Amino acid sequence: MDNFDTKTPAQPATNGLQAQVEGLRHLIVSILILVVVVSGTFTVYLLRQWRAVGKELTAYRPQAAQMIADYQKVSVPVMTDFLKKVTDYGRTHPDFVPILTRYNIKPGSAVGGVPAAPASAPAARPKK
Repeated sequence: MDNFDTKTPAQPATNGLQAQVEGLRHLIVSILILVVVVSGTFTVYLLRQWRAVGKELTAYRPQAAQMIADYQKVSVPVMTDFLKKVTDYGRTHPDFVPILTRYNIKPGSAVGGVPAAPASAPAARPKK
């Protein structure tokens, strides 16, 4: 009874599994090398695009500065004046106040730095 029969696994099955593991190892190494090559190529492509866009941006920068300066000289004062007129109109016409509040324009906070009457003043008037 002390004699146990120990069976050793068959060598062909082990060789087959070992060959499959080696095949998978080669496949994984090949995929990793491919990923490194593709990511390197993509990095070089992005670097070239970044340089090209930087050159284009340098060319457009003076035109953009001129457009910004024109906007600040012409459009900003016109918009500020319009906003001031709208807030003045909202102070004198309480029916217009809901429109101002919808667009978050408070009649009490006039653009231009001059504080005006509180925003609740037009709403406190009794309707006729």
